[in-house]
Amino acid sequence: MDMTHSKKNTTLEYWLALASVEGLGSVRIRRLIARFGSVQAIFEAELPEIARLPSFNPVLASRILTVSGNFPTFRERLDALENQDVRVMCLEDPDYPAPLKNLPDAPGILCRVGTLTGIGDRCVSIVGSQKPSIEGIELTLSLATQLALAGFTVVSGLATGIDTYAHSGALAGMGKTIGVVGTDLSSIYPGRNNPLAMKIYEHGCLFSEHPFPTAPSPGNLVQRNRIISGLSIATIVIEARKTGGAMHTARYAQRQDRSVLACRWDTGHTQREGPQELIGTGAFPFAPTEVDKVIDVLTHPERLETYVSGTISEQMGLFEE
Repeated sequence: MDMTHSKKNTTLEYWLALASVEGLGSVRIRRLIARFGSVQAIFEAELPEIARLPSFNPVLASRILTVSGNFPTFRERLDALENQDVRVMCLEDPDYPAPLKNLPDAPGILCRVGTLTGIGDRCVSIVGSQKPSIEGIELTLSLATQLALAGFTVVSGLATGIDTYAHSGALAGMGKTIGVVGTDLSSIYPGRNNPLAMKIYEHGCLFSEHPFPTAPSPGNLVQRNRIISGLSIATIVIEARKTGGAMHTARYAQRQDRSVLACRWDTGHTQREGPQELIGTGAFPFAPTEVDKVIDVLTHPERLETYVSGTISEQMGLFEE
């Protein structure tokens, strides 16, 4: 193998090379680094060394080593993204969002545009149906606005429905909001949300794990949900079918040991079965009229944790200092 590339490529270029390998994924990349010690050392390995690792094979190993011939292309791509004001970060970057960094499936590469550069510990995601009820829309706008006024950053997926109203409510509260997309940052989906994406750019930021041109696909949209939940201290589900995308976000949040809150509706239809199921598995329930309660437990996380653990009653928790 030509070893000359090892002296002139940056760490980010090595990460971008790994991100370009079809079928590799962030979990396997972590496994490679654990075995070889660094991203550069991966490209200096022999094919059998990679192929015999758990969940690897000769085909995947060959793909990894083959992309080492494409470093000029990766350099050009990084230059193009920089010219578009896209900040490209790898897991080793000090600016990589801390809430995501330790997740086992954290994206190896994360692209960001927008004015919000520091991602702190006051991010809350609001997710739900693409076809919400009027009551669901009103609750989302109220909740997002109140969260923004309370100093939280609202995270969502820039989809139609609840996502759109979550971002809009945060902006109405003069707050910050983060949109996580399942495409590359030049291909906002759905296209009708391009004006909203521009507002988020001005008052927050947009994230994507796709540094190369990427069309929307069901798989990518599901995968981006782990970033939405991973950036957030809590995920709030407004309305969702049991099989809806918002349920994926909630399950990612549970696996990431993040809090999940779900609206408890008095009247039932298919768009409200998801929150009810989450409440049945331990999500913090709140009524549509209890926005203040949500703000309270997010501002004082110990009350939420105490309630969910069942150690004392919710009523006692509300009287804690």
